[in-house]
Amino acid sequence: MIDETGAWHGEGTDEGRTLTPEQNKLVTDSWHRAQQGRAELDRKLVGIEESHATRGGRLEGLEYSLKGLDSLRRKVAKSAMRGVPVEELLEQNNDLHRYTLTFPTAEYTAATEQVYGQLREQGYRPVPGSEKNTWEDPVYKGLNTTWENPDRGEKFELQFHTPDSFRAKMDNHELYELARSDQFKQRFNDPELEKSYLAATDILQNERYENVAIPPGVERLGERKIRVALDHSLDPAIVENVRRFESEVRAENEAKAAAAKPSAPAEAEVSEDLTELLQDDGPSLRDRIQPPGALPAQRTDAPAPTLGEAPLPGIDQGRPKGRRL
Repeated sequence: MIDETGAWHGEGTDEGRTLTPEQNKLVTDSWHRAQQGRAELDRKLVGIEESHATRGGRLEGLEYSLKGLDSLRRKVAKSAMRGVPVEELLEQNNDLHRYTLTFPTAEYTAATEQVYGQLREQGYRPVPGSEKNTWEDPVYKGLNTTWENPDRGEKFELQFHTPDSFRAKMDNHELYELARSDQFKQRFNDPELEKSYLAATDILQNERYENVAIPPGVERLGERKIRVALDHSLDPAIVENVRRFESEVRAENEAKAAAAKPSAPAEAEVSEDLTELLQDDGPSLRDRIQPPGALPAQRTDAPAPTLGEAPLPGIDQGRPKGRRL
């Protein structure tokens, strides 16, 4: 929301994030400059997709190739409120333009290497440190890269997925939304309990990646990175509560999408949310989760309680059982 002074204020899961009028103008101007270069970049990536059509290559979500203005505001505000200059944040931001290519599992590694060659021939180079191969990570499997053309001043993010890993990423959107927001912090006001609920989002995200096949030869691509270690000692009731929260957020998103028709669906913000997670290399609650000690929690068929039906672990029933985080 923009107030009468030109300042931006986050709403919903972004409540509490703000940009001053001056900061908001810098962010908005940067977004409009990116908007002007969108059509040319779209054309180049469509050309790459067409060159791989016979081997099953597909460019996903082209209509979302420009990061949403409010998403950029939200991302910048998160760090700007900690004192990082907005100009620096905008200079470092890599995903105003973002694309996703999917290839069948058997074709994935060779096709990705060919795309690398095509981009190099067009004058692009990977941004140092941007090639994150998280195929061994339990909660996000794929290859995220950022490319730049120094002569043209262009920069864009390019994710490489298989159809299955892309589907899992999309299915996990609400869990990621819960993890990146301050909802658990606001709900519990207890850092230890907040960590447990964040760890539960990892357990549930991992469920959807368990049957995603890792492409052969993928170890040749980028920097192999494992960001999260699952904590299997969590109280199962916490995991089920997070499952319930996920259903509630999904219902809210579906209602918003229905109300907004014929505009873009709620899935529009998925890509940048995951990019935000992958690009944040600093210490986080998630990176301090203890290593796994048992098999992953299994999905149950029992219906989750609704709000008010059962107390949340750690509030009315004492602190969660298991390892302290």
